[in-house]
Amino acid sequence: LGQSFLQKKGSGSACYVLDCVEECVNVAAVGMKDADTEEGNIDKAVQVMANVAALQHSLPRLFGTLMRGMTHVGMIRSDQLAETFQYAEATLKGADKACDNQVGSMYSLVYEICRNKIDAHLSYALEGFSWVQKSVRDMPNAYCEGLIGYMRNVFDSLGPMDEGSRAGLHFSCCGHVSERLVRILSDRPVEEGTRSDGSLSPISKIDAYGLKNMSKDVDEFKSFATSTGIPQLGDCFDELKSITDAMLDPELPTLLRPEHAEARKRKYPYLSLEKVGNILEKYVGAGGGIMGIRGKAQEDMLVLDKKEVLTLLNLVRSYL
Repeated sequence: LGQSFLQKKGSGSACYVLDCVEECVNVAAVGMKDADTEEGNIDKAVQVMANVAALQHSLPRLFGTLMRGMTHVGMIRSDQLAETFQYAEATLKGADKACDNQVGSMYSLVYEICRNKIDAHLSYALEGFSWVQKSVRDMPNAYCEGLIGYMRNVFDSLGPMDEGSRAGLHFSCCGHVSERLVRILSDRPVEEGTRSDGSLSPISKIDAYGLKNMSKDVDEFKSFATSTGIPQLGDCFDELKSITDAMLDPELPTLLRPEHAEARKRKYPYLSLEKVGNILEKYVGAGGGIMGIRGKAQEDMLVLDKKEVLTLLNLVRSYL
């Protein structure tokens, strides 16, 4: 194969054969990965990952058969048997690591494709979207249903993956959706459009009804996550749910007072006062016809007027 080898311990010719097989496995694994030239095709990327994993799982049997064959034909001297088997273990570990590297690389590629599609969907669906909604919807927002449909298709295509990688990708995708929505909701607004990293700019204005409708989206995401059968997958959305639930809690003005800090932390352990302050800065309070008639709000839903928003904002900022 045009390779040069250092002096081997054990039976030299057998060690050269083992080196060649190790390198062939490495080349095969890299070749499988690089053959995936169709950009953005998750099905093909997942299949390539499964193919490399199958090659990796066959290595112990391959090297075992190889050692038995070389022993049978006399390529391994009896006085060097132990050293040669020790070298075989080392080359097996090297081949296994080569496959492991390519499996990891393909996993990263699959996640990158999913992440980019999620970001593209959010950017398309929420660009110009108004979160000052003035009424409570009976169903989730369209972007939520679209994202769930995409993730369902992705998760259905993960069959060839091993169980650990499959569950990991579920958590990666759901965690990315949650992280993006937390930032969109609770980061301070930037210039119109997108950030420098290409992600969607945070919401600039939102009212109580927009928060209520987002909370319905969160419940839908958690319900979908639970339906996948992956234990604790719904926990990915806990921070987002904590924020939306807190902002709609009629007890929020009381919980934000210093003497109720412990009660607030117990009820909303993921809630950040900095994020509450950022949301209050863009909260469109009732009054001036912006929110409509306050009495139309649901009883379990906090609706603040402009004066109350300013009071709570000053209270929160005093802690920071």
